[in-house]
Amino acid sequence: MARIDRRNLDGILLLDKPFGLSSNQALQAARRVFRAEKAGHTGSLDPLATGLLPVCFGEATKLCGLLLDADKAYSARVRLGSRTTTGDAEGEVIATSDPGSLRLEDFRSIRDRFLGPIRQVPPMYSALKRDGRPLYELARAGEEVERAAREVVIHELELISLQDGELELTVTCSKGTYIRTLAEDLASALGHCAHLSSLRRTRVDPFSHGQVWSLDQLREMAEMGLESVDRVLLPMSAAVVGWPQVRVPEGVLHRFARGQAIECPRVELADDAAIAVMNESGVLKGVGRIAPDGRLWPRRWLGGAISA
Repeated sequence: MARIDRRNLDGILLLDKPFGLSSNQALQAARRVFRAEKAGHTGSLDPLATGLLPVCFGEATKLCGLLLDADKAYSARVRLGSRTTTGDAEGEVIATSDPGSLRLEDFRSIRDRFLGPIRQVPPMYSALKRDGRPLYELARAGEEVERAAREVVIHELELISLQDGELELTVTCSKGTYIRTLAEDLASALGHCAHLSSLRRTRVDPFSHGQVWSLDQLREMAEMGLESVDRVLLPMSAAVVGWPQVRVPEGVLHRFARGQAIECPRVELADDAAIAVMNESGVLKGVGRIAPDGRLWPRRWLGGAISA
């Protein structure tokens, strides 16, 4: 196989992850299209899920960890009447019920129980780890371990339709929310079984606008030259929309890049809150925090190599 010449590339891709690929497989496919040296994503999607997967290239990979806490939105279809080992259509059926009498109004009558802060028990088929091993590995080996319930927040829950035994809904929620578990819990509250039949992520804050690109679209553009496909990338500053920001002169940025605290305009923030550090042209160069003495300390440098 011919060696691919990688290149340093900074930016953010709004990738439409296809059905059947893991998030890492989709990321690596996008990385090959762009021939990027470094790539990372801001939060996994299950292989059977589709939709928005923000992919960060180059210096933007340093933002991935800071974006994991973002709220997300999904559209989902829930198959009523059967529960599976995985909570989705991939698993084996382990329990059944007859949902023939269920109506959309039944789900709407319990909707408010699932709004705001709720507690979820993470599924066994998840990437959470126990003693260094992902839970899904234990589940595939036939093991089940006790999982502590975790608090998540459901900001919005719209129950759209119920037809032919499938409930269609949309959810806006906090990080760490398992839509598979939400589907099971909704049905369980009415004494029934259910599993997730399809899931699409429609939003990851702060990327609520902008076109989402499929791998096929990207490959087609790349055939016309890398400059064509590069045009779809968002600048790193798209990741910090809504953050407090300060602009710092280039000469002062040099000290910030070397890990030194710098003076900055007074900004009222909570302790240790992240602040976007821009150059005078508005290009994102780093992430900092304001110390109690008012000085700006570096958390991440995003400006690349530092000259001597």
